[in-house]
Amino acid sequence: MDNSIYKTVLVAMVIVMFLVLCGFSLKEYRQNQNEKKAEPGFAVLELFTSQGCSSCPPADEVLATYASLKNPKIIPLAFHVDYWNYIGWKDPFSKAQFSNRQHNYERLLHVPSNYTPQLIINGTHELVGSNKNAIKILVDQQLKVPSKNEIRITKAVLVNNQLKIDFATDALANTVVNLAVVKKKSVTNIKRGENLGLQQTNFNIVFDFITVPNDVNAKREVTFNFNPQWSSTDFTVVAYLQKSDTGAILTASQAEIFTKN
Repeated sequence: MDNSIYKTVLVAMVIVMFLVLCGFSLKEYRQNQNEKKAEPGFAVLELFTSQGCSSCPPADEVLATYASLKNPKIIPLAFHVDYWNYIGWKDPFSKAQFSNRQHNYERLLHVPSNYTPQLIINGTHELVGSNKNAIKILVDQQLKVPSKNEIRITKAVLVNNQLKIDFATDALANTVVNLAVVKKKSVTNIKRGENLGLQQTNFNIVFDFITVPNDVNAKREVTFNFNPQWSSTDFTVVAYLQKSDTGAILTASQAEIFTKN
């Protein structure tokens, strides 16, 4: 073979190999970038429950099981509704605000009517809160779905009975940020109603809750009043990003409360 032809072929082979290697490197780089952008899967479990509902204790126990896992990517929340209070026992944790939140899910998810115990997973999956097998399947599925979004609680500080929370997330159209002050555990002796005589232990009880806009002009800080009789170590703070038009929860995080003397 002529030397000039040999050199030409050799150069061509080197160029081809270089391009192939560059192609693989670029592909790996893009894969790595996508992996960095994707957050691990998560599961926000919103249980609508009531101490005045005889069907609710089994669902409360299921929620307690997930709370005991202490998995930062599984966030169980107990919203105590107020529409069963007339039966005979006024749930001390119930709020009309939480009943209204459930009504909103009824509209978004086309549920025929509200009921307890109802569980909403990541804002889109609705089922009976005591159906532990179906819940486990859904939670496992959601944990495998990476999130493209992120929300971080950058500050949760208690100062003079004021709980100041700062958070960071991307501004997205048609989204809101939910912030919850959550009591880890509480025991109640129920003296009337359908659960008369029951000593009820509830976990991850939502005590305070607010929904704020999520746009470029929105503040990234919220202040809650904190009862001086409460202990900050009994509470945690949760933030989650949610689509306002579909109810889908895009990402979530939780943090302990720091007390500033």
